[in-house]
Amino acid sequence: MGKAARAIIFNNNKILVMRRNKQGADYYTLIGGKVSDDESIQKGLIREVKEETGMTLTAASLMFTEKHPEPYNDQYIYLCEADSYDSVALSVDSEEAIMNKQGINVHEPMWVSIGVFEKLPFLTGPLQKAIMNAIQKGFPKEPLEL
Repeated sequence: MGKAARAIIFNNNKILVMRRNKQGADYYTLIGGKVSDDESIQKGLIREVKEETGMTLTAASLMFTEKHPEPYNDQYIYLCEADSYDSVALSVDSEEAIMNKQGINVHEPMWVSIGVFEKLPFLTGPLQKAIMNAIQKGFPKEPLEL
């Protein structure tokens, strides 16, 4: 089973998301992606955030896990802090930037307000609800399986 690492990153009452248009399906997800077989989940998280935003993580705590059947990856979702929140952009040599240039899929990292986040067509509804619940009531002290 494959694994993916995703980042929950806040800045001034906004959350960082990735807008995707994959084969005509327009949706939003968290920053992150597949972890390589030769790296830990945490190293994959750091790499994915850097590739998809240019940001360097300074802290990450596992908050949620989502199990998915093959061929999808199990998701490990971290609450993260970064060294800078000034701007976000795909690294020019990232897989996402290359796909954007080729017109294969759209990847667009962006900050959205919490109110907007709650209404977005998010890829996994249970995760979106868990994040909204955590915003309102506090994040879990131990990781929750969704």
